[in-house]
Amino acid sequence: MSGLVFRARSKPGAICRPRRLSGMPPPDARSRPPASVEGFALIDVLVGLALIGVITSLMMVFLGQARTMVRIEKATEFQMEVDAASRFLETAISHAEPLPLSKSSPDQVLYLDGDAARIEFNAVQAIGFKSSALREIAVSLGGNALAIVQKTRRGSQPGASTQSEPVRLLGGVSAIRFEYLDGSTAASSWLPGWNAPRRLPAAVRFTVSVLRDGAAYSARGFARLDLANARQLPLTTETQRP
Repeated sequence: MSGLVFRARSKPGAICRPRRLSGMPPPDARSRPPASVEGFALIDVLVGLALIGVITSLMMVFLGQARTMVRIEKATEFQMEVDAASRFLETAISHAEPLPLSKSSPDQVLYLDGDAARIEFNAVQAIGFKSSALREIAVSLGGNALAIVQKTRRGSQPGASTQSEPVRLLGGVSAIRFEYLDGSTAASSWLPGWNAPRRLPAAVRFTVSVLRDGAAYSARGFARLDLANARQLPLTTETQRP
């Protein structure tokens, strides 16, 4: 009959479920992200950690090589400094002149005086670019530095000199050793000291030992004084006339 509304009666015990529109995923599927998205994020993290590890390893190798190069460069610089000081001493000693030292006395005239740790002699040293002057030079080990003192000579007489301030020649010196060659006898020998009157040794050799930053450096020097000895020896040969 028209005008009458019939309502369907639900059966006892039946569950009413909401209708799902066509084309919409179920609620559980919408709340859970796809499995492929979780796997991609984990791979990104693993790849990033691997790249960080590789870069860190490369940086550690590079820093180790850089530190090694710095140590080698410092060691080379220190050794060059020690060698330069040794060459300077060689040149200065080889120019020793047979002139009395200021400490000489009328009974004991010394041209060169020294022991294993110091040496004193007269030599002509360059002053500036085009001039030179006679100096009394003393080289010794003071503290942990090798120092040189130059005395200005006012003449060739003993005591005619003016002492200057010590100049640091090389720092970090742990030991120095001088030896003197006596060439006056047929059997030449190296002596630990020299104070022979009116004579220069035939040669002087020395060893400089330096300790810096826990590393040891050394240099050897050798100076010949044969020319100086030849200038002081008198002429003994005479020309015979028929």
